[in-house]
Amino acid sequence: RMAPYPRSGALRRVLGATALAAAAFTAFSRPDHVTSIAANVQSRTSRIVLNPATVGLKGGYPTHCRDFRRGYLSQQSRGLRRISGRSTARAEEITVGDVTALLSESEQTGGWSGSALRPGGALDGSLGLYFQRNVKKGEEILSIDVTGPLCLTVDKVDSSALGPLVEKLQSWEKLALYLLFEKHRGSAEYRRFEAGLNTEPGTPMLWDEAEAKKLLEGTQAWELSEQYKQYVDGEWANRVQPLIQNAKPDIFAHLKDVSLEDFRWAFSVVRANSFAPFDSNQDLTIIALPGLFRHTRAKSASLQVKKGGFLGLGGGGSGAKISIVAEKDYAEGSLASFNVAPTQTESQVFVNYGLADSAQPSEAVELKLWISEEDRFFGDKADVVEQEGLPLTQAFAVNADSDPSYELQRFLRLTLLKDKDAFILEPIFRDDLWNEHLTLPFSEQNEEDMCNAMIDWATNRKMRIPGTLEDDLALKESGRVFPGSREDLALAVRMGERRALQQTINYFKRRLASFSSITFYQERRLMKLNLLTEDGKSTFDPFKDNIA
Repeated sequence: RMAPYPRSGALRRVLGATALAAAAFTAFSRPDHVTSIAANVQSRTSRIVLNPATVGLKGGYPTHCRDFRRGYLSQQSRGLRRISGRSTARAEEITVGDVTALLSESEQTGGWSGSALRPGGALDGSLGLYFQRNVKKGEEILSIDVTGPLCLTVDKVDSSALGPLVEKLQSWEKLALYLLFEKHRGSAEYRRFEAGLNTEPGTPMLWDEAEAKKLLEGTQAWELSEQYKQYVDGEWANRVQPLIQNAKPDIFAHLKDVSLEDFRWAFSVVRANSFAPFDSNQDLTIIALPGLFRHTRAKSASLQVKKGGFLGLGGGGSGAKISIVAEKDYAEGSLASFNVAPTQTESQVFVNYGLADSAQPSEAVELKLWISEEDRFFGDKADVVEQEGLPLTQAFAVNADSDPSYELQRFLRLTLLKDKDAFILEPIFRDDLWNEHLTLPFSEQNEEDMCNAMIDWATNRKMRIPGTLEDDLALKESGRVFPGSREDLALAVRMGERRALQQTINYFKRRLASFSSITFYQERRLMKLNLLTEDGKSTFDPFKDNIA
């Protein structure tokens, strides 16, 4: 159920400012208050719900504990973890030898295979995986058994000594507390496992608030980071901290020094090392090694999942395997890389993983739409969507390099149907409504409503980001921004969102100006009945009609 519907021009004022966490926590089970913070908004036309959202969350270190150099890695090293600069939640430094030992032990137990890879350190102090031989396109770079030592599942936590304490917590909370518990008790097993994790992504969620606001204010990345902090802090104060304080002495001894900042860090690490499809509440899994790959949007490699059992059909006592497959040829000595989240925008990846490809970012802004329950025709519109097997709440992205998708426009047309246009919601039209009538402009009023709503939304979002695209371009070309720094990555995020929003504004303005050349439903219907020619002229002949 959605929040009460605003009855004034909310689209121009607050579109999306507090809505981000509603979709962002799809990876976890969401309490009602998180779901309902999505801001319903209304355009100057009928009831339309526009809610920009971001999916996913990843994390990093509390800012005051991070090595100051971490923010100034080259783009090649952004996907890598620093060997130095550990937070209070960290143990001692991780070395190439630690990763090598982890891989050797895991290989002996059948937990992974990847003979083409070797760990290595770079001059800037980063740690990653490199190819020790040439790799061909289509070759499997590595394979990880989900039930093996390189994966931490909720089931493992439930069966551990910590299990009874965290029984009623959400999956991510169980994993986060387990990381902290094992770390503080000095577990050798955890120490080995940690060597393969990305524990220092530079997510703005854990930056100093003033710095995050300065570099990202008004962007979805900034708003999502703020929403996440509020949510995690609330879970800590209301659920996790009281649970720790009431733990048994043998458990409390290893959790008593855990702070809110440690909990934020652990929460972030859980998300920074969970990859689709193992990032949902049901299957949430921390996976070692992929976090040591560099993130890139260029053609590189893809993460795939292979089912266990005979011929990959499941069963047989074998769990699923995570496989990273090369999508291009790699030369010996090159750094292993892959797109950590192909379906996420750069703003989302920046918050979720603390990474961004500033060289070729995915320039997009995500928009979440749903049908308001206060809509007079809510029941009919809901029936249309459910008949197609689709959810009532849907997320779409608007991109800088392409027009808004027809799926987005179709859903908007349905949402905005009102007054005399609502006849099309009658059951007699239901079979053709979704896949025929709404895929094309329905009526001039409906199309105008859609264009104005999207222009208002994109304009509002664009104005929330201080400065202009021209300012950002001048800064980028000035040479004052160090490549791979926080400022550089934040600049890529800002520019990407501005471009995507301007593209959206331009598209729908062009749409408004082209109405004279658009054929709407009534005209299409008359043409189908041969009552109207393709150039819009009536086929009615009064003389011929009188003769008849």
